[in-house]
Amino acid sequence: MRLADHPLVIHEGIERRSKPRICELFPVTVHGVDGNGEAFETSSVLDNLSADGLYMRIGQGIGPGATVSIIIQFAPAPLNGEPTARVVIYGVVLRAELTPSGACGVAIKFSRYQFL
Repeated sequence: MRLADHPLVIHEGIERRSKPRICELFPVTVHGVDGNGEAFETSSVLDNLSADGLYMRIGQGIGPGATVSIIIQFAPAPLNGEPTARVVIYGVVLRAELTPSGACGVAIKFSRYQFL
């Protein structure tokens, strides 16, 4: 399935954020199941992050209700030989929207997390 064929909504509604957001381009690895039922793994960066959710853009078509796991890396490379701080977040897609660039913008609500 091409992303352009996926039933996504272009969001132009009201502000939905309930918590303040951090707008940093943290690298992420995303695991989930796309709109065709195929498992995927992809790399991206976050658009923003809050205490209970995040927003990012990925190349896969994924819909509301889908579950994903996301590994967030908080530094681009190890510092002084020490491992980079990372967290794995498990969550549910609340909103998926086709962005002007053709990517799928997804809003994720956290269900649980674990520092790695």
